Amino acid sequence: MGGGSYDMDVAHSSRAQNTDAFSYEGYGYGADRATARRSAHPELDPKGVTRECNNELPIVVALDVTRSRGDDTKLMYEKLPMFIGQLELQGYVPGAAISFAAIGDATSDEAPLQVGQFEADNRLDAVLQKFWIEEGGGGTGQESYELAAYFYARHVRLAAYEKGEKGFFFFVGDEGFYPQVDLEQVKTVLGHQENAPISSAQIFAELRQKFHVFFVYPKSSWRARKDNIDAEIRQRVIAAGGQYDDVDVRASLIWHNRNDLDLHVVAPSGERISFASKRSRCGGWLDVDMNVRGETLKPVENIRWAKGQAPVGKYQVRLQNYAFHETKKGPVPYEIEVEIAGQLKSFKGVISPNGQTGASSELLIHEFDYAPDMQTEQHADAYAQYDDAVIRGQWAQVIGEENILEIEEPEAIIEVMLGAMAITQGSLDLDGVVAGMRQRAQSEGRREMVRHALGALHTAQALQRSSVQGTLPDAGDAPSRKSATKRL
Repeated sequence: MGGGSYDMDVAHSSRAQNTDAFSYEGYGYGADRATARRSAHPELDPKGVTRECNNELPIVVALDVTRSRGDDTKLMYEKLPMFIGQLELQGYVPGAAISFAAIGDATSDEAPLQVGQFEADNRLDAVLQKFWIEEGGGGTGQESYELAAYFYARHVRLAAYEKGEKGFFFFVGDEGFYPQVDLEQVKTVLGHQENAPISSAQIFAELRQKFHVFFVYPKSSWRARKDNIDAEIRQRVIAAGGQYDDVDVRASLIWHNRNDLDLHVVAPSGERISFASKRSRCGGWLDVDMNVRGETLKPVENIRWAKGQAPVGKYQVRLQNYAFHETKKGPVPYEIEVEIAGQLKSFKGVISPNGQTGASSELLIHEFDYAPDMQTEQHADAYAQYDDAVIRGQWAQVIGEENILEIEEPEAIIEVMLGAMAITQGSLDLDGVVAGMRQRAQSEGRREMVRHALGALHTAQALQRSSVQGTLPDAGDAPSRKSATKRL
């Protein structure tokens, strides 16, 4: 796959006229929209398929479509004509074909991996438009990047690889990956049977045999990522009609599938507030209770005491899995936020690791004493996986520090991908990449951001070439590589 060429006039016309882009919401065909099981678009479902690329250079752009990065896909769609135009105009790489992928979290999402065919023409627009931007995620600081790595390492056929050439692979996201390739996910999501354990380190090593692999990291601060997590809880509570603000004590639960989790709080009086007894004599109230019938993929439950109503004493926050509505009866990731006298504590984990329901699934999440004048400490451990050093460290172990391309603005994604390919192929050095941006009237701030993102890669590539050539090339001495064709 991958024949044809990209028509810029068609691309710009479709963007001006098409109001249906990204309207796909994952609903199954022929079913009631309110309750239908949702999944990836049939053309992008990776189960049981193999993707092929006969072009000279395969490029994969794998976009995180969970809630923190869902807009990157829309940005990629808007900038795709420019991306392809620069590939053609500047001759960055020869004979390219692109496969777009969308990555979620296989522990919680309905469509954890969506995979487009390698294309070189305007069918690329259609692939991006059909992505389901699910905006889920498991809330653990990890997404299923390793599942995407497995698919492209073992279930693509590349003419370039058979000739001893590598393609380019860009993960675009802001979280880490799971340490193991889950064999059950390989079976249920991809339709393949694996009998031996596969570490993520192993599968990324296999992927690097076929591709130059990069992690484009639109970095936000630890505080911004934390605020994004907390904002999701607040948004869901308020949208469901629950009380989030002006409380003495509050426990809020969110999860990301149709299963029926139940939040319980045991009050100082011994009363247990839950679906079975939503209001207590001491003022506690379960004011939001969801997924009794599996009606939503963004459920929330909320138990609170309004300002001035919480009794002094010991509280327990507990969690049960009342029932599975999903076909897969596996572990269910959850996030619970507890507010105590104005201070927040956050807890994340999984419930029902072995399919338990009811009382046998119950977890004690947090136990605390409350008094109106108390001071509490923030609980930060739950956010440890979102720390920048943790994320960078994990990726560096499998692809190398120089292949982590950190940017402050997602609008620079295209520029760093183009630059990484040019520097790796030797068609431009870093100064040449920045000069090209200047010619395209990119701002000085954007140019410096890209220079910083590509600096370590440029140094590593220069050292690698010098070890072969015997001398360290100057910035302007990078060899020129010209394509035999400027068409995609």
